[in-house]
Amino acid sequence: MLNKFLILIGLKHSETLEDVKDGLLDTNTSTSKVLPSTEKRFVSESDPSEIMVHSTEDEVEIRALRNWSELEALGDAIKENNLVCIDLRDVYDKNERQRIKDFTSGMVHVLNSKFRIIHPDGVYLVRKKDANLTAAERNRLESLGLYKV
Repeated sequence: MLNKFLILIGLKHSETLEDVKDGLLDTNTSTSKVLPSTEKRFVSESDPSEIMVHSTEDEVEIRALRNWSELEALGDAIKENNLVCIDLRDVYDKNERQRIKDFTSGMVHVLNSKFRIIHPDGVYLVRKKDANLTAAERNRLESLGLYKV
């Protein structure tokens, strides 16, 4: 289990991502659902693992996830950026949403970062200890509907 966690957070390499998924996705499968969002937040539907809802020169990296399989891209974003906004409003299964939050919490702990809720419907901000959310970035996130405390 430790090896799978290290692979998921990028501290160890695996031959295939399926090795990791197979070991983690066979846990409790529940049918509990979260009500779907009516907002259209995705710019492109071409590659669901690389959903970007902002331009790359912005200070805050915004990642909108839809399922567990998109966690690898999230891990890379958290390791590479000071501020990452994680939007889980389109993860409808409550158990899957909790697993993503648990995984992210572990990664945040390992990377000595901070993890906080910025929208009660399921949007979180991950920041390194020395990084701060500027007023301009907060206003930008509010205008996108991602920041509501």
